Amino acid sequence: MQIQIVSKGIDVSPALSDRISGRLEDMMDKYIHREGEAHVAISKDGSGFQAVIHAHLPSGATMQASGTAQDAYAACDEALIHLEKRLRRYKNRLKDHQAENKAEAFAMYILENPVKFGDEDDENTPEPKDPLVIAETTTEIRTMTVSMASLELGLTDSSAVMFRNAAHGGLNVVFKRADGNIGWIDPQR
Repeated sequence: MQIQIVSKGIDVSPALSDRISGRLEDMMDKYIHREGEAHVAISKDGSGFQAVIHAHLPSGATMQASGTAQDAYAACDEALIHLEKRLRRYKNRLKDHQAENKAEAFAMYILENPVKFGDEDDENTPEPKDPLVIAETTTEIRTMTVSMASLELGLTDSSAVMFRNAAHGGLNVVFKRADGNIGWIDPQR
């Protein structure tokens, strides 16, 4: 597992680094069973310390946990406890819904934006006829309920999740709205 520990304004002892690395590796082995990446930032926060952990799971999900305390060890322990709870809940959700979550492979294209930032509207510039394909890959669209999709949206830091609705089989999207709520697009309604 790749673990990057960054400190801001303090020196992290090798004992603290080993403690964080060991607990993160144990958590990933226990709940995910595959390699992942983690970024740990430890900083001085007023009179105490703050630890923020970003864990990138092999499934593409990103989880964040933070902890604050008067001691750097306690702040890291609090963040690790929060991350372990999130990983346990994530594993339980996956296990509960694994049988009903069927995934289909779809082609995904990344297109070049025809309007570049900083370009001025020039009436003499011809409109592009076809968008330029920058990358082509496949992605899986899973079958799940709206509540499962909104939970996945909360677990990942993506702005939207496309899924096949388990109720009727149509493609749906849940997304984070600017006001902090979750929106749901169902073209069949």
